[in-house]
Amino acid sequence: MSRPPSPALHLAGLRRVGGPAGPTLAEAAAHLAERSTLLIVMLMAALAMVPSPGLPLGLVAGLAIAWLAFASLRGRGGGLPVRLAGRALPRGILDAALRRLVPLLRRVQRLTRPRLPHLVQGGGHGLALGAIGLQGLVLAVPLPFGNVAPAAAIVVLAAGLLWRDGIGVLLGHLLGLLSLGVIGGLAWSAVVLAT
Repeated sequence: MSRPPSPALHLAGLRRVGGPAGPTLAEAAAHLAERSTLLIVMLMAALAMVPSPGLPLGLVAGLAIAWLAFASLRGRGGGLPVRLAGRALPRGILDAALRRLVPLLRRVQRLTRPRLPHLVQGGGHGLALGAIGLQGLVLAVPLPFGNVAPAAAIVVLAAGLLWRDGIGVLLGHLLGLLSLGVIGGLAWSAVVLAT
């Protein structure tokens, strides 16, 4: 019996999904749902890190991440809301996100192993999903340069859960706290500059 493709390889397969303009979020989610909602969450976070002037990627990705995380937390399979599911992922932005995320996942996959099970099971799993949802909401806040910190926390938390590595989840929680500090500092700066 053959092993299923690695999550990184499965993500890379998104390049073949959709038409020349790129897949919709629903098409991307359907392709990745065979493996895990966590892969969809990681993709959305990577998309939010791609510079996209004029496109509200942080808002769209953040809301999608929060929706999926909170739906998973409630024990419901997470289909995306219709308004989000129909959004197109421009091919150039998708390719840029995959160029960053796929090599990162390959490296992470070599480093991870099941550790600290209480952080990836039961209450620890729920806490991590809640943190992913919170970071998704933070990601949706339209602050200049405000996407990288919460998106990084989301990717690390989701990777920790995907590979059942409690060290990764712990690192993701620390990045999440750092993200809240960074976003708070950016918001404070925006308020000070506006007055």
